[in-house]
Amino acid sequence: MAVLEATILLIILVILSNIISHYLVAIPTALIEIAVGVIAALFLHLDIELQTDWFMLLFVAPLLYNDAKHFPKKELWELRTPIFANAILLVFLTTIAGGLLINLFIPQVSLSLAFALAAVLSPTDPVAVQGIAEQVKLPKRILTLISGESLINDASGLIAFKYALAAFLTGSFSLRQATGDFIYMTLIGILIGYIISRLIYLIQRSLLRQGIQDVILHSSLQVMTPFVIFIMAEIVQASGVIAVVVSGVMAIQQEPLFRGQFSEIKIVTNKLWDIIIYLLNGIVFVVLGTTLPYAMRGAIINPTINNALLILYVIIVWLILMIIRTLWTYAYMWYNYFKVKDDIQLKPKFSVAILTGLTGVRGAVTMAMVLSIPFFLPDGAVFQERYLIIFLASGVILASLLVAVITLPIFTKQKKRLILSGDEGTQEPIDDSNNSSQLPEIEARKLMTKRAIQSLQQELNNENQLIINDILQDFDKQLRFLYLDDNHTSNTVYYELESDYRCQAADFETNKVMEILPQLALPKKIEQNYLKMLEYKRHAHSSNVKIIVQRSLYKAQKKIKRLVYQTFLKRQPEKSQLDNIKKITLLEVKSSEATLDMLNDCQNNLDRVDKYFTVKYNILNQLMMEYTSKIHRIQHYHLIQEASYQKIYRDYFLRALDEERGMIQKLLEQGRISNTMANQLRQGINYSETSFLQTNIED
Repeated sequence: MAVLEATILLIILVILSNIISHYLVAIPTALIEIAVGVIAALFLHLDIELQTDWFMLLFVAPLLYNDAKHFPKKELWELRTPIFANAILLVFLTTIAGGLLINLFIPQVSLSLAFALAAVLSPTDPVAVQGIAEQVKLPKRILTLISGESLINDASGLIAFKYALAAFLTGSFSLRQATGDFIYMTLIGILIGYIISRLIYLIQRSLLRQGIQDVILHSSLQVMTPFVIFIMAEIVQASGVIAVVVSGVMAIQQEPLFRGQFSEIKIVTNKLWDIIIYLLNGIVFVVLGTTLPYAMRGAIINPTINNALLILYVIIVWLILMIIRTLWTYAYMWYNYFKVKDDIQLKPKFSVAILTGLTGVRGAVTMAMVLSIPFFLPDGAVFQERYLIIFLASGVILASLLVAVITLPIFTKQKKRLILSGDEGTQEPIDDSNNSSQLPEIEARKLMTKRAIQSLQQELNNENQLIINDILQDFDKQLRFLYLDDNHTSNTVYYELESDYRCQAADFETNKVMEILPQLALPKKIEQNYLKMLEYKRHAHSSNVKIIVQRSLYKAQKKIKRLVYQTFLKRQPEKSQLDNIKKITLLEVKSSEATLDMLNDCQNNLDRVDKYFTVKYNILNQLMMEYTSKIHRIQHYHLIQEASYQKIYRDYFLRALDEERGMIQKLLEQGRISNTMANQLRQGINYSETSFLQTNIED
């Protein structure tokens, strides 16, 4: 039961971390997840016993398999030599050189134990490194090199750590045995990964040829592949990491199984993998956060070591690792420069090598390995240095993440978020040439409208094509009006002008409704519902949080009132029901037509000398278009498939507005717009949504 409760709690913490990350976009999700994990450990006493064997099976195996499966095949083949050099030679170089330097600067750590510490810190984290590398302006070859090495350097790091620790515990070390084991684990791992991957592929193809197209069956086979391969490799004492990476690479090269009539299997499998990777990515860092306080506590409370000195040691170890990685990368860049001998190729820059060194972040894999250090020595004595090694490893993990977050935006001069984990793996390209500057509000609105149009165009092939075309016409007009503005008006001015005109329109419409309502003699319940919607519309440009709360409360209240109203209507004759609907329709049309005339008068009275003439003209055009569309929907409410047309129209229109909200969040996370502008854009969508839902008040 405890395991089940802990699992549910971890998933909840991952979801909570990702919700927070969508608001604190300047902070990488990985750090938020670590912080949430630390809080859970300190206040909820959540203690996850991190063991290397199950951690590698449950987390590392599927994550590496997924990364290898999506790694570009062409780049992987072109950079096979440097990738394996980084994953093997750099790891062993870090172990040897790093161990010597750690022993030199930190005398409390013996030489053999320093080798073990350097080995456990040598592999970069496969979860974090890809997200960081994608966000900085590294040359494509260097970026591919960093991503590729993280796929397989865990195997070499594990072996180096295993023998370095064994040398400390036993006092003996056999280079021949270590080399033989490494070759055996690598070759057998490659063989197992290839054979089992090929076997599973043949099984799936055979099932499909026999007409067995069970979506759940095929999806389950695909999801279980990395776990089965990792276990089989570990049984024969081969490298499970190498096996799952080979299997993932094999998946790239094999002929696609699921296409055409089997597309459903592919879609379900991909979505299932997305959910699994999303949760595993998050759980890795939440678990890391829960482990840190317990792992570091032993060294902190040790009276023989000063805490300030511990922090200094962490900085020294991190600097040693970063310098080794930077120099190695710089040497590779020069090697590649002389090898290619291309006049077009620029000379290597040391700044790029520094960036590569900064992206060498460590993570939960390092923590899982270092926690496997035993509590007692072979002779039964307490392992005194255990807590010091764990503290140093934990500190370097945090230092590598924090330094990357702080320094990379400075070095690359970007104002975008550094995604470490738990975020969207793929970012849709923004059709904007300058990706380093923030967008004016007009440009942001263009992208929002384009996103809505694209989402609607994807639905044009279904039976609701005519309804979707009606909505597309509105969005097309809105986009054309946006492109008319070439003045590049500041965001604040645009928002203030739009907000002012929308408030004028809402106030005018409310006053007109108050004039007409006494003449219609509608039931009080209908009047109250209608006036509540108008009241919300008039305050749609208040704070975003307030809007959400008001809208949520109103929707809940509306559902309750709908039940009461339906009971009320059942007691009325059918003729009375029809009369009420006609009265509401008349109220909508008259108030909207009057507001439309008012906006038209405002547009006609604009001063062409005004420097904001074009902006005001376009804002008024957009508002008039909204009211015209609203009147059109009301007048054709009973002519075009009556309620079914309106319901389908509403569903697609609100879906398009949600796409616009999604674009706002994406631009915010990419650093293209500020929080203030994001709130302003959301408030505009809230206003449009309220105005549209106003036509359905009688439902």
